[in-house]
Amino acid sequence: MDPNQLNERVVGGDLLVGADAIRAFLVYLGMPEGTDPYYLRRAKRWPIGNTGGGGGGKLIASKRRLIRHAEELTRGDDERQRPKRRARSGQYELPAE
Repeated sequence: MDPNQLNERVVGGDLLVGADAIRAFLVYLGMPEGTDPYYLRRAKRWPIGNTGGGGGGKLIASKRRLIRHAEELTRGDDERQRPKRRARSGQYELPAE
């Protein structure tokens, strides 16, 4: 057996299956104990999927993607990610000094 495969099995891999496993990992990342993975899934703001497609299956999530998403949230706004504001009709931009 490849040492990388053994390490993956010992660590548990990247995939979290079930709401309890996802909740436990989110709490580990610093979210409150009452975090509801079903709400996060419905809100479609977190990278949480469903094995049943639309419903009826188990919730699934990648540890790596959850960590990356949490880091993006805590990092704050980035100029490149913020949507550009449009000027209203009748407004103009001030010239750069």
